[in-house]
Amino acid sequence: MTSRPPTSISGFPAKILAVFPFLTVAAVYIVVVWCFYGNGLAQKLHTVCGAPVEGASFPTRIAYTNIPALDFHLCNLVTPYHGLMNTTFRPLLILFCTTLSVIAIIPFAEATREYHSKRLEIPATICMLFQFCSSAVVMPAYWFAFALTGGTTRRSDRINQGNAEALLFALVIGYVIPTVCMVVFEDPVVTAIWQFFPLFMKTAQWAHSKIRSPSIHTGSGYGTVQAMYLMIYATSVYLHVAHIWPLFNSPALVQKFIIPPTTPLDPSATSIDEGVAAFLKWNMAFTAGSTFLITLWFARNLIGLAVLILWLVSATFIMGPAAAIAGVMMWREATINAQATAKADKAR
Repeated sequence: MTSRPPTSISGFPAKILAVFPFLTVAAVYIVVVWCFYGNGLAQKLHTVCGAPVEGASFPTRIAYTNIPALDFHLCNLVTPYHGLMNTTFRPLLILFCTTLSVIAIIPFAEATREYHSKRLEIPATICMLFQFCSSAVVMPAYWFAFALTGGTTRRSDRINQGNAEALLFALVIGYVIPTVCMVVFEDPVVTAIWQFFPLFMKTAQWAHSKIRSPSIHTGSGYGTVQAMYLMIYATSVYLHVAHIWPLFNSPALVQKFIIPPTTPLDPSATSIDEGVAAFLKWNMAFTAGSTFLITLWFARNLIGLAVLILWLVSATFIMGPAAAIAGVMMWREATINAQATAKADKAR
């Protein structure tokens, strides 16, 4: 069953959805063409990962699989993340990882709703594209498809208990544990393994569903879904206060770790870490920005729209983008649960 595409957002025409394809194109230009190639990051990574493994001076140029072509590509994936694990850029890496936690679980959650779009029933594939095409490019396209297939108009489509438990299990086993291991161990092999976290999430979700089948545990999973988003919210708040708040004392540090550069960097004077930082900041801007934008479609009126905008702006600054998004998703789940409860009571 597919819901009709939304016709308005708090009174605004649905043609505004065209902003999402525009964001995808803009992300390709800014994140890929400008940050990855224009800033010289691609060439620097090619130099590092194209060097012989024997005697390589860079810690990420190792034999991950002993298959040269595959090792080269893994090196290109690992080096950007591994380079941000030093004390200088760690706040940016933590900000990125917390933001990605809520972004990654949303496609999995939406794919478990009873009346979800079959076309978007590929959350692991969507998240794997983050790793190879950039979430900045993928998420605006995902949200565009989400809205067109009726995702923003569902008001009583809950997630059942079996699916909710599997989602929480997938988040913890498939994303949280690998991410903590990557940041704590600072090992290139662990970082390489982390690249495949969407597959770990899908496997964990599948395994849990085999043990506690969603077809048997059909009760409302509202409380479990809320607990999942609350965990993301609380983690984001703690890490944001601990690692990002101290940066606000220095405009230079805010510029270095949070604000994306508005002009191209000089490739000859830019290190790999600095190039990766610019890439990730723009990546987060498009990924979180497109997610902020789609939440405005959840508003029912102008007052709701104003409250959402105020929440997103203030919560992002005070608690972090992951907390801001998780808060909206918790509110949305509460709304959906209330509608489903009212519908069930009316049917009795």
